[in-house]
Amino acid sequence: ASGRSTPSAVMWSDEGSRTAGSLIVAVSAVAFSTAGLFTRLIAADVWTMLFWRGLFGGLLIGAYIAWRERGEMRGAFAAIGWAGVLAATCSTVATICFIAALRATTVADVTIIYATAPFIAAVIAWAWTRDYPHRTTLTASGLALVGVVIMCGCSPSQGQVAGDLLALAMTVLMALMMVVIRKNRRVSMLPVSSCSSPARI
Repeated sequence: ASGRSTPSAVMWSDEGSRTAGSLIVAVSAVAFSTAGLFTRLIAADVWTMLFWRGLFGGLLIGAYIAWRERGEMRGAFAAIGWAGVLAATCSTVATICFIAALRATTVADVTIIYATAPFIAAVIAWAWTRDYPHRTTLTASGLALVGVVIMCGCSPSQGQVAGDLLALAMTVLMALMMVVIRKNRRVSMLPVSSCSSPARI
C-alpha cells in the first residue's frame, strides 16, 4: 500500500521493456528490408521520391502528434531540444544518402554496409559517453569496417563505389542518431521524425 515498486515488479518491468524493444526492432527490420525493393520499383528520380516521402511522412506523423498531444503540439516540438535537432539532422541526411545509395549500388551492398551500424554506434558511444563496449564488440566492429573497405575497393564501377560510400555515410549518421537517442531517452522522437521528414523535401 506504500506505493513502492518491489524488486520483482521492477525486474518484470525491465524484462517487459526489453521484450517489447526486441519485438519493435524485429518488426522495424522486416519493414526496413522492403525499402530496397520498393525504391527500385519506383521509376521517379531520387529527389522526387524524397519529396513525396518527406511530405506524406511529415503530415502523417504530425497528425498523430496533434491527436496524441491534444492542443500541446507546440510544446511537444519545443521539448526536443538540441538532441532532437541533432537526431532530426542525422535522420534527414541519412535518408537522402540511403535513397541515393540504392540507386547507385546494389541493394545487397547497402544492406550489408548498414548492418555495421550497431558496431559503429558502439564505437561512437564509447568515444562520446564512455559507454565501454566489450572487447568482442570492438573486434567485430573492426572486422565489419574492414569488410566494408574491401567491398568498396572491389566494386566494379566508380558509380557503385559512390553508392557504397553514400551507404557508409548513411550508416555512420544513423549510428550517431542511435547514440543521441540512447543518451536522451526522455526526449520524444515522434516530433523529431516529423521534423526530419519535411526537411528532406
